[in-house]
Amino acid sequence: MTGLRVLDLTIAMAGPLCTQRLAEMGADVIKIEAPGGGDFARHAPMAGVTRFGDATCFVTLNRNKRSLVLDLKSEDGRDILNRMVLGADVLVQNYRPHVAKKLGIDYATLSALNPRLVYGSITGYGDEGPMKDRPGQDLLLQCFTGLTFNGGTLDGLPAASPLYMVDVTASHMVCEGVLAGLVARGVSGRGQEVKVSMMGAIMEMQCQEVTSFLAADAPPARGTQPQVSIYQEPPYGLYKCAEGYFAIAQADLDVLARALDLPALSTLKASRPSQGDVAALTTWRDEIVATVAAKLIHATATEWDSLLAPLGIWCMVANDYAAFLAHPQAREMLIELEHPKGGTYTTVAPGIRFPAVSPKKMTSAPAYGAHSRQILRMEGFTDAQIDQLVLRGTIVALDA
Repeated sequence: MTGLRVLDLTIAMAGPLCTQRLAEMGADVIKIEAPGGGDFARHAPMAGVTRFGDATCFVTLNRNKRSLVLDLKSEDGRDILNRMVLGADVLVQNYRPHVAKKLGIDYATLSALNPRLVYGSITGYGDEGPMKDRPGQDLLLQCFTGLTFNGGTLDGLPAASPLYMVDVTASHMVCEGVLAGLVARGVSGRGQEVKVSMMGAIMEMQCQEVTSFLAADAPPARGTQPQVSIYQEPPYGLYKCAEGYFAIAQADLDVLARALDLPALSTLKASRPSQGDVAALTTWRDEIVATVAAKLIHATATEWDSLLAPLGIWCMVANDYAAFLAHPQAREMLIELEHPKGGTYTTVAPGIRFPAVSPKKMTSAPAYGAHSRQILRMEGFTDAQIDQLVLRGTIVALDA
């Protein structure tokens, strides 16, 4: 994507992760931040962790970008953005519905200036409907869309993912859409709008479960034994061991019965209730989970892994970050970067690689307004004009 320019008007995670991926592929990404602090991810530390004056969340999601602080609520600011749009290939924003139109930076307005612009937008729940103005936050969307009742126990709390998986999936989807828009532009010569909602992203993640729910006369239910997913056949789940925890994914109950010396599992396999008998099926699932749990508690997770993995049973020791990041398999997925304020930090390396292309040099996330002057000079502004914009508060420049 070398030679393509991306205007990044995003905050938080879903938008910045998308544009970071475009930057890692070679695009020139200009992160346009608002006066008064910019992307709130700079000031929203995860577990209270900050580095180089910013939250690690921001540092992680904004590498290989340049920062321009620009007041889009001012006429001067909108004029500058419009000037930049003329030479841009892509713009990505994740404002709430109708905010972009209110600011005059919606697709209809900007595509009239540059018909070749590929315009990506991310919303929480889409542009219409009673939820459209509710905050599009990951945990809230997990709860709204039913996901949190797919695991846990009948009387326990709904089971939410601790990760921002909705943001990540939405970021991937809008990135794919932008890339498809660029390919289509190469054929037609015209850009287009790419619209992704976080609700759409989590619905896609649950496509198997939702379809199965709609097709079932009697959908599965949570039982008394903790389960990772009620839509997976037991013994799918996590188990406590004499030391550590152990995960079993797909496992034929007959194979597992022989491996664990638990003939009861074969008996249970043969006595599976009908799909329509929810109560009996829930009891059946609970009995399998309880039987396996009672056996696994007598040895360590590592010992069970050594026994079961060679038999073709899909299983894994449950690592914490310390154990995982010390494993040799993790090393190639980490990268050390230098920050412009001095010092280095280790983070996750780009997940997409192109073996035939020399990897792009990775740079750290930009300091707030670090490139405002540089970017405006490239747009043809003189130093005197830039100084006036700083005085009027239209832009913020790090060296001002």
